[in-house]
Parts: sequence; C-alpha cells; structure tokens
Amino acid sequence: MIGRVVTTFNRWIGGSPPSSAAGDVRVTRAAGSANDHPLENYDDEEAARGALEVVRPYTMLSYRRLITLWQQIRYLDTASVPGAMVECGTWKGGACGMMVLAHRCAGDVSRPLHLFDSFQGLPEPQSEKDGDMAVRYAADRASGSLNGIGKCVGPLEDNQRLLGEIVGYPSELTHYHVGWFQDTLRTVPETVGTIALLRIDGDWYESTKICLESLYAKVSSGGIVVIDDYGKWPGCRKAVDEFLSTLARPVFLNHIDAAGRYVIVP
Repeated sequence: MIGRVVTTFNRWIGGSPPSSAAGDVRVTRAAGSANDHPLENYDDEEAARGALEVVRPYTMLSYRRLITLWQQIRYLDTASVPGAMVECGTWKGGACGMMVLAHRCAGDVSRPLHLFDSFQGLPEPQSEKDGDMAVRYAADRASGSLNGIGKCVGPLEDNQRLLGEIVGYPSELTHYHVGWFQDTLRTVPETVGTIALLRIDGDWYESTKICLESLYAKVSSGGIVVIDDYGKWPGCRKAVDEFLSTLARPVFLNHIDAAGRYVIVP
C-alpha cells in the first residue's frame, strides 16, 4: 500500500478529481518543496515526503513535525489504537491533510476527523502568562505586518478544499467545529468520541489549557497528544507543564524539533 501511494504521489501531476477509494490517493502535486529538504533517515520517509508535497501550501509546520505526524498516524493504524484524529488550531488544514493521507495508507478509511478552529486567526495573548514576545507578535496584526496574527488566519474554505477536493477524505468522516475553543470545547460534542491522535496548536496559555482539560481524557491508551508550540511560546509550555503535573501517572514528553513535542498516553 505504501508503494502504491508513493507511486501516485510521484506520478499524478494532472488535475483530475481525487479518487475516494481507500488507499488510492490521487492528488494534484504541489511545488517540489518537500524534496528541497535533505533526507533525515526517518522510517517511511519517502512516502511521507510525497504527502508533504501535497500539504505544503496549507501548513507552516516544520519538516520534522510533518514527517513525525505521518509516522504517528501510521503507528496508530498498525497498532489498531482506536479513535478519531483531532486537531485544535488547523490554519489551512495541512496537518490534517498529512494525517488523512497517512491514514489512507491503511486501506480501511474509518477514523473520524475533527477540526477545531475559529478560522479567524488567534485570540489575544495575555502578557502575564504568554510573555511580552507573544504580545508584540499580536500587536503586529494592528500594524498590518505579515509577522503578526494576521498571517495565522486559515479560511474554512482552504481547509475544505484541501481535505475535500484535493485529498478527498470522506465528508461523512470530516467534522468542522467553528469558533473559539472557549465556546466549542466548553461542552465537547458527543460526535468526537474516543481520540487516537490529539494535535494542539493553540499557541497561548488559555487555548492550550482548555484543549488539554477538555480532550486529553478522551485519548485512547496508546494514543498520542501532540503539542505544537511547547518550545516556542512560554504560555503553551506553562499550560502543558501544569496539566502534566496533575496526572496520576507521569508521562514522557518526546522531542520533535525546537518547538514540537508529543506524549504517548499510557
């Protein structure tokens, strides 16, 4: 199945509609940015790089975070860890695209996909918890700088185009939860159910905290929780450290790159 996906990624250049058959991932190839990055000897890296070419225009994630995300989904499928794929903070949907492309390699496309996002950018950070750098980053929005929160706006339509039209993930498995986390996660929808992979990309303290408090307990044993901004924003780190300290059983925070971390739930 992996070879089939790799072949399709490498050869499918045209603009025909994607096939919805399990494992038959036909997509339009993006610019070859994935191949500009040197190989790092990851397991299954060739297949992951093929998927990365597809999602690259829809994500700001690093090469290592994307390749690791591919490996995580492949592990969850191989190990038959039950549950949905959930992302809190999607931007344009690239990380979710990487997840579903990896999942389609399993042949049995069955995992629900839940995307939580305001689709309006990030909320305001709090200086006392998120730090002065975060506040300056947010202030760039008012000045029109591309370095600010304005560049973090990922329209719902971009997510729908990538996941529905380009990748072709089944619409009945794809669920969009539009709004601020404080509203959409206050009462977690019953449709979320058990979670296999929870990816949190909320940047700030409050956003990260509510995701962990609302969803961590729903992650299956052997499931994975990914924290995108642990090494970048102090508020995110603070929220994660505080939450992990409350767990009855310690967990190991695995390193992905300078910013990204993940936990395998006991």
